Amino acid sequence: MDLQVVGLEDLEKRVREAVDRIGEFQTGTRVESDTFFSQEFMRAHTEFDSFTAFCTQSPWSLNGASDVQGAPRDRLNEYVRATTEFETWEDMKTQAAEEEIIDQIVS
Repeated sequence: MDLQVVGLEDLEKRVREAVDRIGEFQTGTRVESDTFFSQEFMRAHTEFDSFTAFCTQSPWSLNGASDVQGAPRDRLNEYVRATTEFETWEDMKTQAAEEEIIDQIVS
């Protein structure tokens, strides 16, 4: 028996937007850190209520994503490991991107 499904235009549009978002992340498009690391994400995966709190409570002076990116990787990974459920900064960023993309598709 063959089945035909109709009315998937909305899903197709959301998937296309998600694929576009993946491309933006891969090319390094700048995103607002408090949007990328949403409150929901930070509360679910870290000790903090926001990305801003993650930065301000760090053991050194971080004023945002650009400072985090420039921080010594070994120290940053230690901080991430101690205050989040992630092993590395890269793991944390990857999970945030995946959750944002999935949220776009599901919502």
